[in-house]
Amino acid sequence: MEAPVGKAFKAWTDDKTRRKWLPANLTIRKATSNKSLRITWENDDTSLAVAFNPKGTGKCQVVAQHNKLPHAKAAARMKEFWSKALDRLKALID
Repeated sequence: MEAPVGKAFKAWTDDKTRRKWLPANLTIRKATSNKSLRITWENDDTSLAVAFNPKGTGKCQVVAQHNKLPHAKAAARMKEFWSKALDRLKALID
């Protein structure tokens, strides 16, 4: 059985799986297996740092930090976007 961190990491790095929960185009610039990702977001100058942390038996934490957003409104909009997207991810891998 695959560990939760491995499932979460695969859900980000496997295109087919990612399309099930994340409606966006992105480019993975750097991947450290089951630990972190560095991503260029869609077609703009923003970037995303994703960290994967094991949290005991059967659990993990995924932290997405969206950087270089142009203003507070964009940050608020993306905060809501990521909240919903990570809820979909959780539902997919649970």
